Amino acid sequence: MNEYQSFGAGVNSVALAEVLHHQPEKVFADTGCEYPETYVYLKTYPYPITILNAPVEGCITIEDWCLKLGHAPFMKFRSCTEKFKHRRMEKYMMKPCTVYIGIAYDEKHRARITEKGKITYRYPLVEQGITRAKCKEIITEAGLFLPPKSGCWLCPFQPKASWWRLARHHPGLFERACKIDELNPKVRLREKGLRNLLPAQNVFEEDDGWECQHCILI
Repeated sequence: MNEYQSFGAGVNSVALAEVLHHQPEKVFADTGCEYPETYVYLKTYPYPITILNAPVEGCITIEDWCLKLGHAPFMKFRSCTEKFKHRRMEKYMMKPCTVYIGIAYDEKHRARITEKGKITYRYPLVEQGITRAKCKEIITEAGLFLPPKSGCWLCPFQPKASWWRLARHHPGLFERACKIDELNPKVRLREKGLRNLLPAQNVFEEDDGWECQHCILI
């Protein structure tokens, strides 16, 4: 049976690759809106990665897709995850197959999907009781740098501190996110508007370890 690892370039997936001894093909579904630090990490990562970026409804990135639709991603339906991650993966993979997902033991409640058509999902970190803290140990013991926080800078599920971090470290991307947020007042990245989220006088907090918890292929 064909085997793949869903590789999100975050702590969990980098550790999972070590646990799996780099045997399954690592597949990264690129939304085109990952944090810049993630793209840097991907370039320095010493093992092969298959990057998927086939057009979705004529768009390569989630940002372009939102501009075409005229609104920000719907939180309720998570269609950006479905279209830019799940469908790209499912179209690429040779079936039947097994896909290994990097969910740590701390979040074992998220490892709920085991079968989908001819795809079998497995969660080795959960199966082996490997926590996120242990994942970091595995990465450093392998002689690798710890990856940055992974996720999409347009993700509406981000906590407030992550938006502050984006505004502080990547003001250009924050401005682009604001423009997406303002396309349609009925579908926003934040209920009261993204610009209204910023603290007065540029007083920022740093978020503590946020990574996307809403895309199952991480």
